[in-house]
Amino acid sequence: MKDYLSNNPEPNSLKAFIGFPFIYSEEEFMETYDSNIKQLITMITEFQRWIEDKISLTKVISILGM
Repeated sequence: MKDYLSNNPEPNSLKAFIGFPFIYSEEEFMETYDSNIKQLITMITEFQRWIEDKISLTKVISILGM
């Protein structure tokens, strides 16, 4: 997903790829598209780092609410 987002996807393609579960979430995301794409990439990067840090300390990682 991070690679996909980093390659400047067409805004109209995001719904099929990411999904917008709430009624107005797609509209709100598109209002500040560039900023939201950057924030989403940052969130994925930070999540990857967190997993890399934790994986050496445990056998199982459970993530709820994602």
